[in-house]
Parts: sequence; C-alpha cells; structure tokens
Amino acid sequence: MRKIYTVIFLTLLMALMIVPLQAQYNFTGAGARAAGMGNAFTGVADDATAISWNAAGLTQLYSMEATVITRFGFGSAEITGIEGDAPTLDYKSKFQLNFLSFIMPFAVGKYNIVGGISYRTLIDFNNELTMTYMGTTEDIYKSEGGVRTISPALGFQLNEMFSFGTAINIYTGSAKWGDNADDEESYTGLGIDLSALVKPSPMFSIGANLTLPHTVTSENDASGEEYEMKVPFFFSLGLGFRATDNLLIAFDYQNRDWSRSENFDDPTMYTDEQKDLYDVSSIHVGLEYLLMSGDLIIPLRAGFYTNPIAGSTEVYGDNSSDQLVNNVITLGAGLIMGQLLFDGAFEIESSETKDYAGYSGVNLEETQYRVTIGATLHFGENK
Repeated sequence: MRKIYTVIFLTLLMALMIVPLQAQYNFTGAGARAAGMGNAFTGVADDATAISWNAAGLTQLYSMEATVITRFGFGSAEITGIEGDAPTLDYKSKFQLNFLSFIMPFAVGKYNIVGGISYRTLIDFNNELTMTYMGTTEDIYKSEGGVRTISPALGFQLNEMFSFGTAINIYTGSAKWGDNADDEESYTGLGIDLSALVKPSPMFSIGANLTLPHTVTSENDASGEEYEMKVPFFFSLGLGFRATDNLLIAFDYQNRDWSRSENFDDPTMYTDEQKDLYDVSSIHVGLEYLLMSGDLIIPLRAGFYTNPIAGSTEVYGDNSSDQLVNNVITLGAGLIMGQLLFDGAFEIESSETKDYAGYSGVNLEETQYRVTIGATLHFGENK
C-alpha cells in the first residue's frame, strides 16, 4: 500500500513540475480584472494588462498609469479507491509579483500611440507539496522560481475603428527543485506578439492576438546542458459586448496546438494520438457590472473557463485516452476612487483524474484556488 502512495506522490510531483510549463503557458495574459472575468479579455483589453492580452488595446488609455498585481495559490487533493487510510495532499504557492507595468500615451499628428513596458510572471514554479499519512507528515517537496517576461509594447490607433499593437517578450527567470543545486535552471528567449482591435460601434469590440513561433531555452546551471522548447504559433480571439453603460460581457477562444512544435517532430517519441493530447483550446466567458454611487464605482465580476492540460494523460498516468480538462469558476470585484483603482479576483479550479498513476479504480480529485490582487494609479485624467 505504501508503494502505491509513493508512486502517487512522485507522479503528482512530476505533474507540478511539468504541467505548469505546459498548462499555465496556456494563458495569454495576466491581471486581477481579467482573472475575475474568466480570463476573457482579448476583445476588451482596456487597461494596462493589455500588454499581455492584446497590445492594440493600449490605445484605449489616455493617461500615464502604473499597475502592480500580486498572486498566490493553494489547494488540496483527495485520493479515492484505496482501502484503508489514504494520504492527504496539500499544496501552496508563495505570495509574489504577477504583473508590473508603466503606460505612456502620446500622439503623433492625428494618431494616438500608447507605449508601455511590463514585467510578468508567465510560469510560476513556486510550489510546496505536503503529503500527510495517518496524521503524520511523510514528505514535503518544494520548488521555487518561475519564467518571467520583460515586455515593451506599443499600440497604434489608425482610426476610431482600427487599432494595432505589438509586444516583445524577453524571457528571463530561473527555477529550483528541492535542495539539489543540480536541479537549478535558467531561462532565456525572445518572442513577439502581434495584435489587433476592431470597434465597429461603442457597443462591440473584437480583438485578436497572435503569438509568433519562438524558442525558450532552459539551461542547467550546474552542468550547462540546454533544452530548447520550440513554442509554435498560438492565437486568441475575443469579443467584448457592452450591453449597457454598466454591463460588459466578454468571450474568448484561445488556441494552443503544441503538436505544431518542432519538439514533436520525432515519430519515435510521439504518435499522432499522443500529439493530439498536446493540442489545447479553451473557452472563456466573463461579465462585469458597475455599481455606482456618486464618485465611487464598484465593479463586480464573474466568469468561467476551461483549462485543458496538455499531455495530461501521460503526465498524470491516466489510463484513459481523454485529455484532462479542468473547469474554472472565477469571481472578482474592484474599487474605483478617482485616479486610484483596486481589483481582486478569486479562482476555483477543480479536476478529477481516473485510474491515477496507472492504478485502476484509484482516482484523484483536486481543487485549486488562486487569489489575485492589483492596484492601478493614473497620473492624469483618463477620459
């Protein structure tokens, strides 16, 4: 029985190490407001986090502003289908910087141009996993660090209907697993996003963000060995609909077909069926309603999205041939007081993996929670 628990624990460790690289990279952008709206923000993109969602949306900003966003997470897992006392699994991440940006609008003739730069946590490796068995802590495993991007961006408004933008993502950061210095890695790379925003009327906005193919290199700091992750072409499409002055409804479709990567070209390593498990597409819906009382504005937000896990049946040892798709419910709220804005979001992600780690009848039920908190300061009137 203890062998089963050990295998399950080690498999979950592998999931924590591998899945963040393939699953969290699914998300195009960052931000507390977007998180509260189910990450349906490609077609809205009307705040500083547009750098990470759709740089063309920067043209909707008319004053200098600075934004800081933090995030942390926690969760637990329950194992069923095993006779006797099963271990409990708990994990948590550190409270850390998620997004930092500065925005500077300016004009060239009749054209509105907005520049900005951001520092963002793209992949978070900060995890602490604890397994408790028979009331006694058996194992504690820690990882830390993450993949970050420094992203200068530019939005260009052609006319009242069309805007275009681009963001250059400079990869940096490092990660460490356990206490072994040989497990430390550093990350470098350069990627480019191209984006567009179309506003056929004040009620509708349509956005698109294209992530061009690029390479992210990880290097083992001790041995100097390198691995190149070939990131293929990704895209996101979004729609924003302002039903009333107070109600905004948003929808996103995000496509990330990892099998197009050159890393999957070796037929001896991946069959066509296996490659299909790495193709992920997610649906995002969200809404925002503004409560107003004098000069005080309180946005209320809610959303839902699917989070497919690339290669999940291999990572988790699931005996089925289906890709694991988690469902995420989001809630959020904000506070707008003149030039100062506060936003918060709470995400609940649930999943169930059958035949976990290859053991028939053994299931793993996980629940993850993420909390995102942010603030924005305008240095002038944002019309």
